[in-house]
Formats: sequence, C-alpha cells, structure tokens
Amino acid sequence: MTDVLSTTDFGVVDRMFGAIEKGDMDELRTCFAPNALAWQNRNEKDLDVDTVIAILSRLCALSTARAYEDRRSTAVGSQLFRQHTLTAVLRSGRQLRLPAMMRVEVDSDGLVARIEEYYDSRATDVLAEKAE
Repeated sequence: MTDVLSTTDFGVVDRMFGAIEKGDMDELRTCFAPNALAWQNRNEKDLDVDTVIAILSRLCALSTARAYEDRRSTAVGSQLFRQHTLTAVLRSGRQLRLPAMMRVEVDSDGLVARIEEYYDSRATDVLAEKAE
C-alpha cells in the first residue's frame, strides 16, 4: 500500500528492489544517480554507490533467493518512506529476516539520489554464521 503525497515517479525504487531480488547488480547500478549516497544506522556513514553495490553483491553471493516482503510506503515530495522485511534463503541453510525502514530520495532525473536505512544490525549476524 502506498499513500501518495507526491507527484514524483517512484518506479525506480521498485526497480531497485527488483534488481536486488534478482541479484542483478548491473540493473541495480542503473537505479542510482552518479553521486548517490546511502547511509545506514549500522555504521552511521555515507556510502557511495560502489560500496552499496559491493555490500549487496555479497548478500547475493551468500543467498540463493531474496524477497522484500510486507512493503508499506508513503511518498512525500521527492522522498519515499518504505517499511519492509528483507528475507533471504542463505547458502548456509539459514534464513535472513531483516525488518527495515528506509527513506529514499529520488532526483529530478528519476534516479535514487540518497538512501537512509534503519535496521537492527543483529539481524545480519546470520550472514557470518557457518552452516552446522
């Protein structure tokens, strides 16, 4: 469900999530503006697109399937606020379940200019665990 308080086209956000679900990092890269930045509460630093792609490439390498579930969005101006749960089936046999809240800013070219993401980093501990 999306509440709309904006005239901005947020299709790029759906493309971004779809690319991650498919593991298509080339498609993901096309979603970002050249100088886009992403901030995560885990490290409280702005990350450039190359770093974001590297992090998500690692997630894709460690998993066989990914899905963004329970998506709820509110659009305000050029910003989309999205709450979702990222789930992934890991090659270790374990499951990742990562509830998150994100603010995505889309620029005038329709590309992602900035992301701010909030999640409990303990949920990602499963990525470092070895299969038993």
